Amino acid sequence: MADILETSTQYRIKQIEFAEAEYYEQLTKVLDKIEDDITSLAGKSLPTTDGKLIELRAAIAIRPQIKAILEREYLAWSDTVVRTGFNKQAKRVERSYQAILKKAKVKKKEIAVFSELTKGDLALIQNLKQQYFTQFKDISNTFTRTLGDKIYQNTLLGSEFTVLEKELRQTINGIYASSKDPEINRLVNFVKKNKNKKSMQRKVEKSVATLQTKFGRDRAGNNMKRYAGQLLNDSLRDFDATLNFNKANDAGLTFLKYYGDVIPTTRTHCRNIVNGVYNRRKGGLFTIDEVTKLWNTTSWGGKKSGNPLVVRGGYNCRHQWSYVNPDWYDKQGELIT
Repeated sequence: MADILETSTQYRIKQIEFAEAEYYEQLTKVLDKIEDDITSLAGKSLPTTDGKLIELRAAIAIRPQIKAILEREYLAWSDTVVRTGFNKQAKRVERSYQAILKKAKVKKKEIAVFSELTKGDLALIQNLKQQYFTQFKDISNTFTRTLGDKIYQNTLLGSEFTVLEKELRQTINGIYASSKDPEINRLVNFVKKNKNKKSMQRKVEKSVATLQTKFGRDRAGNNMKRYAGQLLNDSLRDFDATLNFNKANDAGLTFLKYYGDVIPTTRTHCRNIVNGVYNRRKGGLFTIDEVTKLWNTTSWGGKKSGNPLVVRGGYNCRHQWSYVNPDWYDKQGELIT
């Protein structure tokens, strides 16, 4: 018997993945444009002598223009993510529970909570939009300052403009910054195009390794693309988790199941939950207290602060909890229909 809960949850997860891939592709284009616009602005606005930066006044005056570029391009993209992206995922949550209700034997109270988005849900959604847009804006403000500081410092030192240009590009796009080297650009474009394709992950990793070793590019650098991409992933999934937690709490559901694929980079914590290492009952059901205790007694790389029901496995986690009632399952752990 097909597990409608698993089907509907996998639907939610898959749609998040589709949304992330779509918005990440948009982000790539946005950051490429920001990279070109800011380096072009610097080239036109910063005086040089024999290729070296010379005027601190110009280095200071350029900051408001950098801020304007980031707000025009990056914050416009961020607004689309939290408005359109969150609204669409909220409707998917609603539809997924409606599918469950058609198959599972549930109580009237649960039907009332899950069958539609309530006023409380809508208020929560609005609050989450504001919260995550603020986080996207924090990234914009941080890198406005960072880019301005790099211009000022390089001007103070009388650096070659080419040195500054490279720093600006890599501060924005990190390993994916454009270059005059055609081989670098070929690899960068390949990674950008295939980053979210599971079938291409081995080739992507090989290309990244070449960029790191052959061309000395730092994948883990503190660049804008890294932080914006991570927040994109976490905001979409944390939003889904928070809305589900809110609806489950209203319905009095205190049992959960963990869903998502296991891939080579899956954290041990997530891998063990998905593979049933911590199971105490059939069907892979956990109580909220059990999840909390497991979270508090286990450490791993990438773990981040927050409610484990929302942040799940930590930064960039691709798994989701779904809330259930043990009465929906038979003794074999199969969903009753």
